[in-house]
Amino acid sequence: MSGDERRVHKRFSMRIQTKVTAETLSGKTPMMEYLTANISAGGAFIETNHPLPLASKVRIDFLLSLEDLQILKFILSLETLKSWKRERVWVRASGIVARCEANGMGIMFDENYQINPMDRPEGPENG
Repeated sequence: MSGDERRVHKRFSMRIQTKVTAETLSGKTPMMEYLTANISAGGAFIETNHPLPLASKVRIDFLLSLEDLQILKFILSLETLKSWKRERVWVRASGIVARCEANGMGIMFDENYQINPMDRPEGPENG
């Protein structure tokens, strides 16, 4: 069975601005900026020449349009969507590095994600 046949969520080729912070025994790594190569409601492949170690726990922030949220089938109430005044929102997810390759890393999301019409995620470059 191929990887595509095993997938639970449909995968989309989307280049999305992404911020990743890894949790290590010594604390959190600095927030790094990447672009996704593809994404689904269950995970993402992030392009990088320096993937994080396999099984690293990560926090990921994606900047998505409301249209992207619908395509990816993130669960939102109609009332929530109507209340947002912005065209783009940050989605915060957590997960683990499930695959490492020379050109990037595959991250599998867990069930904990937040979708907020928030400003840029907090990080050293943001004060």
